[in-house]
Amino acid sequence: MTHILVSYLKELYSVVVRRLSKKNKLKPVIKRVCYLMSFPNNNQGLIEAVSYEQQVIVLYKKNCLEEVKQLESFGIECINLDTVSGFIKGINCLCQSQVIIADNYFAFLGDITFKQNQTVYQLWHATGAIKQFGLEDKSAAKRSEKDKNRFIRVYESFDYVFVASKKMADVFRRSYGFSKEQILFTGFPRTDRLCQRIVKQNSNKRRVLYLPTYRENEPVETWLLDIKKVADSLKNEGLLQVKLHPHVELEHINQTNVDWISSHESADEYIMQADVLITDYSSVAFDFTLANPTGQLIMYWPDETKYRQVTGIQPNIEADFPQPVTHTTDDVIKQLTNYPMLEGNKLFNALWNTYNDGQATNRVLDEIKEVLDGEK
Repeated sequence: MTHILVSYLKELYSVVVRRLSKKNKLKPVIKRVCYLMSFPNNNQGLIEAVSYEQQVIVLYKKNCLEEVKQLESFGIECINLDTVSGFIKGINCLCQSQVIIADNYFAFLGDITFKQNQTVYQLWHATGAIKQFGLEDKSAAKRSEKDKNRFIRVYESFDYVFVASKKMADVFRRSYGFSKEQILFTGFPRTDRLCQRIVKQNSNKRRVLYLPTYRENEPVETWLLDIKKVADSLKNEGLLQVKLHPHVELEHINQTNVDWISSHESADEYIMQADVLITDYSSVAFDFTLANPTGQLIMYWPDETKYRQVTGIQPNIEADFPQPVTHTTDDVIKQLTNYPMLEGNKLFNALWNTYNDGQATNRVLDEIKEVLDGEK
C-alpha cells in the first residue's frame, strides 16, 4: 500500500511540474542566473560574484538556511523550495531563466522542457568521488523502471558539468552518461579558498580529524572507528577531533584529547587546520589533500565488502590514495604512528584536483558570462 501511495505521489509531482513548464512555454527567457542549492558552503562566493554583474535568484532547500541569510543580506532573492508556494514560484523562475546551475540531483529537472536558449549546468557538491552514484549506484538497479526513466530524464536535462580533473570527468561520463563535449574543466569554485595557504593555529599537538560517512540503517559499531583507542594512542601529543552526522546517536567519551565537533557545524575550518584526516567514503578526502599538501590522509573502510555491494566504489580508486586503505582501528593507529614523509598528496592532487588552483571561480564566471552574452 505504501509503495502504491509513493508511486502515485511521484506521478502527481511530475504532472504538476510538467504543467508549470507548459504554462511557461511561450514566456520569454530572462537574462539571469537561477541557482539550485541543496548543499551549504558549496558555492563559496560564486553566487555573490555573479550577482555583481547579473541578476541571480537562488532556489534553496531548508538545510541551507544559514547561507541563505547571508545571501539575502547581499540583496539576492532566495526562494524556499520546501514550501508549496515557493516550489511553484521556483519552477516558474527556472522555466524563465537563461542560465540554471544545480548543485545536486533535482527530480523536477527531468519534467521541465527547457528552451533552446536556456543552459543548464551541474556544479556537483563534491570535488571528487569515492562512492558510485547516478547510473553506477548499485541501489539504483533495484528501483522501478519508472524511477530509472526519471533518473535518466534528469541526467539528460543538463547541458554541461563543471569538473576539476579528467578523473572526475570520467566519473560523470559513466554516472550521468555525459559526452566529452559536455565536460567543462574549470575546477570547483568552493576550492579556491582551500588553495589559500591558511596560517594554522599554534599548537604543539597533532590535530587528527575524523569525519565518517553516514550509513542509513547500519549499526554504528559496524563502521565507527574505536575513538577511545585512537585517542589513547595519541596520548598527550595529539588532539582527536570528531564530527558525526546529526542522525548518529553516540555517547561522547569524556577524554581530554578528544574534541567533539557539533554535527551542525561546518567541517571546512577544521579540515584546513588538521594535520591528519581519517575518513571513509567521503569526498572531504579531496578537500583535505588540496588544503594540506603535506597532511596525512587515512582511509578507513571497515565495511568495504558490503559497501561495494550496496552502494558501489569507484573502480581502482584505492590505487590513487597516498596510503593503503585500512580496515581496522589497529591499522589506523599503525598508519598514525608510522607515517613516512611521502609525496602521495601531490600525486593524488594531480589526479583529482588538477584544475583546483584558486582560479576556478573566475573560469566559471567567464563561462556564465559567455552564455548570458550570447557568445556560446
